[in-house]
Amino acid sequence: MAAAEIVLKDEIPMEATTAYVMKDKCSGCGLCVNVCPYDAIRLTKEGVVKINEILCKGCGSCAAICPSSAIAQTHFLDSQINAQIEALLES
Repeated sequence: MAAAEIVLKDEIPMEATTAYVMKDKCSGCGLCVNVCPYDAIRLTKEGVVKINEILCKGCGSCAAICPSSAIAQTHFLDSQINAQIEALLES
C-alpha cells in the first residue's frame, strides 16, 4: 500500500540536486565560475567560490573541472556512486 500512496499523489516532493563547495579545499582558481552554464557560481572576497543553489541545476560541470575536488554534488558523493556500482556488480 505504501507504494500506491506514492504513485497516487498529485505531487511528489524531491530534493534538488545541486553542487556545494568544501571551502577548506577551494583554492579560488575560478575555473568553475567560467564553466558554469547557469551563472550560478561567484568568487567571493575571501577567495573561495559560492554557489547559488537557486540558479544551480546540478549539471556537474563545476565538480568535474575543479582541480582540488572542492566541489561535490548532493546525492552524488563518491561513496554513494561506489555503493551503486558495487550493487550493480553483485547482481
